[in-house]
Amino acid sequence: MTPISESSFSHQARATRRQRGFTLLELLIVLSIIVIASAVVIPSITSTESNLLIAQVRQTANAFNYARRIAIVEGAPQVASLIQVDPQAPDYSEIREEVLQRATIPLLEQFDAEVSFQADINEDPEVMEVIAIEFFPEGGSTGGILHFTMDDLTASIRIDPITGKIQIRYPGEEFEDELR
Repeated sequence: MTPISESSFSHQARATRRQRGFTLLELLIVLSIIVIASAVVIPSITSTESNLLIAQVRQTANAFNYARRIAIVEGAPQVASLIQVDPQAPDYSEIREEVLQRATIPLLEQFDAEVSFQADINEDPEVMEVIAIEFFPEGGSTGGILHFTMDDLTASIRIDPITGKIQIRYPGEEFEDELR
């Protein structure tokens, strides 16, 4: 058997005593990993709401563009409608039937965002149960601005009454020119 020297035993005891806590370097590394992970995760959580809002705005703008094209091609007015009535409401089916009789473009409903309508730039936006935009064969429309609001995010669709062209303003952006 080999004898254990006193010096090697005391060296091992001191080494284990030093390993009881974390070094400053280890703590800094762990904190930096946490900061980097939170920088990646937090924006992806908040961008989910933004992506949902943008998707609903694009869907609505596409329906309006479709209505405008059909009106021009067929030479007959086309109506695109949005309905914001709770499907559980007692008068939901009556409102839906009335809108389906007037609308010539597939109905848009059940938005996660609140949609308000501004017929004229000098008016205040108003939340309405039914918003109907009519597009004419010459390319014009009844026009107006739809504001989509979800939490603290707002996006808008501007429909020019003279040309019927549709402009989208996403959160944090402005329209290229003002509605006249």
